[in-house]
Amino acid sequence: MLQICILGVAGIFAALIIKKDKPEYASLIILVVSFFIAIRVLGILENVIREIEDWKTILGSHSAYLNLLLKLIGITYICDFAANLCKDSGYSALGNHIELFGKIAVMAAGFPVIRIMVDMLEEMMR
Repeated sequence: MLQICILGVAGIFAALIIKKDKPEYASLIILVVSFFIAIRVLGILENVIREIEDWKTILGSHSAYLNLLLKLIGITYICDFAANLCKDSGYSALGNHIELFGKIAVMAAGFPVIRIMVDMLEEMMR
């Protein structure tokens, strides 16, 4: 964790120094640093995925809910990362559109759960 924080701070300092002379390179530095942090996060996610695979065996037939939860978390993190990157680069309108897409994608992915709940309520009312 300390390595990621140091990498982020070093990237910010490098971008601030270079921004005076070459602002386009400052954005590139931030993009590259963000890419390296994303790679590190993916490495950590391998451990999380292994743990979730263990949960799937415990949950059995209800593992579809776990898959949906992972999908929703993935959509949220990816859209947040992309939107923040756009906003930091000065393209806040694009970042806002990505956030809107993420919200709609989460809503659409959650519809099957709502459908299951409605079906369960119908059965209870009979």
